[in-house]
Amino acid sequence: MSDHTLSTPVLDNCKHLKIGIAFTLWNEEIVSMLKKSAEEYFNSCGITNIVSLEAMGAWELVQASKKLQKSCDGVLALGAVIRGDTYHFELIANSASKGLMELNIASDIPVTMGILTTESQAQAEERANPSKLNKGKELAFTLLHTIKQLNV
Repeated sequence: MSDHTLSTPVLDNCKHLKIGIAFTLWNEEIVSMLKKSAEEYFNSCGITNIVSLEAMGAWELVQASKKLQKSCDGVLALGAVIRGDTYHFELIANSASKGLMELNIASDIPVTMGILTTESQAQAEERANPSKLNKGKELAFTLLHTIKQLNV
């Protein structure tokens, strides 16, 4: 997605929206870059009503997102799962993404899945870094686009 596309707010009037950000404490350096970029994008669109809720890890992110769905117009779920030497990576990544998908099916309040699943710390840093791939901004754009489409 081009940065030009992301620089244009997707909603004509989105100042009234209340956005929830559920974020993990694991891989805090990566997740904090995602969160900061997302918040900056929301602010550039005039959105200032942003509620954050921390979760320990990606497994707990589903529950935090579900709680935010009850009081927000949309939820951004942010985390990072980096492959290690065991099967734990697959269990957490697959279960968390399935849980977030199920939240979307069960509710009209969208949850954007912003869990980076990477092979290495370096890959995660490249994706989260605002001066590189800037996935935090891209995920925030995706959430606003989804809110717009669901309210057409």
